[in-house]
Amino acid sequence: MKKMNEMVETNTNIYREIFMCYPDDNMKTVKDVEEMSEKKNLDKYDELKEGIRGHAVWFPLKFLEEEKLAAQISSMEYYIPDETYV
Repeated sequence: MKKMNEMVETNTNIYREIFMCYPDDNMKTVKDVEEMSEKKNLDKYDELKEGIRGHAVWFPLKFLEEEKLAAQISSMEYYIPDETYV
């Protein structure tokens, strides 16, 4: 299991460094998403691709955790019943 966790950690870090794709646990606010999207480094792909093993990466559990994502009274979504989203 330890070896699997190390592989997943390595894959996650490589994808993060090259693609800066979301969702990602390092992106806790919308501002973070905007800043990270500007930092893509596709030139490093050839250098780092050999370190990728399989397709596993960590599932992001803290993506946008600092954002208030509830519908605001000024938005159209506020007036739609909650059952619509279930």
